[in-house]
Amino acid sequence: MYRWLRNTHLFLGLFSCLFVLMYGISSVAMVHTSWFPRRPAISESRITVSAEAASSARALARELMDRHGIRGELVGAQTTPDGFRFRISRPGLHHFVTYSNGSAEARVEKRVVGVIHTLSDIHHVSGLESEDWLANVWGFFIGIVSVGLIVLALTGIYLWFKIHTERLTGSILLAISLGYSLTVMLLLRTA
Repeated sequence: MYRWLRNTHLFLGLFSCLFVLMYGISSVAMVHTSWFPRRPAISESRITVSAEAASSARALARELMDRHGIRGELVGAQTTPDGFRFRISRPGLHHFVTYSNGSAEARVEKRVVGVIHTLSDIHHVSGLESEDWLANVWGFFIGIVSVGLIVLALTGIYLWFKIHTERLTGSILLAISLGYSLTVMLLLRTA
């Protein structure tokens, strides 16, 4: 039993390490924006759209996705005095679309960000409810990692408890870690 738990603990830690590292790096990039300036590569195009697609932002977004290969999720659709504007986004790539009534064209501004900012975009992806299958796969893996981290903590406590000579040191470190975690959660909750 001990050996099986030790191997489970090891493999869960190795699997979860990459995900936790990605969230750590993207958190630093979001907190310290001056360290990682956002300089996207910007290009602009005009796309001719059909009259039925110009009836609403959702219909236009659907046409751009289906016929022009723009992938992502519709974000922030707004009606303007002369038409509408919205964004089709996925991690690392954002299409800002503006449409004016009466014109048969949509202006599409494409912004591609670097690796660090792509990680920050991934940090905000909520999977399992998306039209994008990659976001759903990401959400599935995040669910596995979340459960894995809980199992990792429980197996770590069990494995530590089996080593009798380290119980006092481990108890002190566990209490400090628990106090720190609860303090951070309380501060985040009240911020």
